Amino acid sequence: MDWLARCVDDPETFLRTHWRQGPALLRPADPPTELLTVQGLFDIIDEGTLRNPYAGLFTADGTVSEADYCRPRIIAGRTLDGCLDPERVRALIRDRDATLQLRYLNHWHPGVRALTAGLSEGLGRLTEAFLFYSQPGRHGPVHRDEGDILVIQLSGTKHWQVYGGPTHPGWQPVREDDPGPCLLETEVHPGEVLYVPNGYAHTARATEAGPSLHLTVALREACAVHLRTQLRSLLSEGLELPARPIDEDTLLRTGADLLEHLRTRLATATPEDLVAAARQAAYSSRPTA
Repeated sequence: MDWLARCVDDPETFLRTHWRQGPALLRPADPPTELLTVQGLFDIIDEGTLRNPYAGLFTADGTVSEADYCRPRIIAGRTLDGCLDPERVRALIRDRDATLQLRYLNHWHPGVRALTAGLSEGLGRLTEAFLFYSQPGRHGPVHRDEGDILVIQLSGTKHWQVYGGPTHPGWQPVREDDPGPCLLETEVHPGEVLYVPNGYAHTARATEAGPSLHLTVALREACAVHLRTQLRSLLSEGLELPARPIDEDTLLRTGADLLEHLRTRLATATPEDLVAAARQAAYSSRPTA
C-alpha cells in the first residue's frame, strides 16, 4: 500500500510543489480515515491497558495531573502505576472540556504503525504519530514542532492558522509569542490533510460544530545532536581495542590503531550518509503539542 499517496494523493506533485516550501491543505482521494474513529478511540480507552505517558489530558488551565485520570493496578503481584481510568477520562472530557492526546501510536497501534512505516520508507524520515480528541472551541497556543507534520482529520472540523518557519538555527519547539504573519488560515474537514513544514508555527481550534478527532503524523528532521550521535556510531563501527593496555608500547600501538581506524572511517564517510542515518534516528523527546 502506498501510504504517502493516501495522505498527499500525488507524491511527486507534493514533493515538488509543497514539501518544505509552505503549508498546504490537501484532499487525497483515499485518505486513511479508517485507521481510527471516535468509537474506536474510546474502545481503546475502555480496554484498560493504556498507560501514561501513552495518553495525556489537557484543559484550558494546562496539563491535567496524572492522578486525576489514572489509577494503579495490581497485575501478577506487581503494582502498575499510570493506568487510565475510563470513567475519569470521560468525566474530564465532559465536565472540563479536556483534550485527550494519545502519544506514539506508532509504538502500539497496528494500523498507525503501518502508516508511519510506509511514510518513513517513502520520505526517509523517522515518523511518529499522535491522536487528538478536542472539544468544540478548544484551542492550543501557537507553537512550533520538530519535523514536518501531516494532520489527518478523522472526524469533526478544526480551524488552523499556520505561520512562517523559524528564522534562526537555534529555534526551539516551544510556544511562539510572535510568529509573524499568518500564511494559511483554513478549516480542515474529515478526509482532508494539512501539511505543515518543519518548524512552521501553528495553532488549531476545534469548531463549534462538534468534537474533533485528528491524527498528527510527525516526520522528524535531524538536528545537530542527531548528527553527532550518528557520527560517534559511524566512527566506532568495527572498532576493537584492548580494554586495558598493559605497557607503554601496547598503549601507543592502541592509540595508533585508533587513529588509523578513525582516518579510514572518515575517508569513506559522506555527508549524505551521515544525514540519512541521523534522520532515521531523529526521534523527539517532546510529544507533539
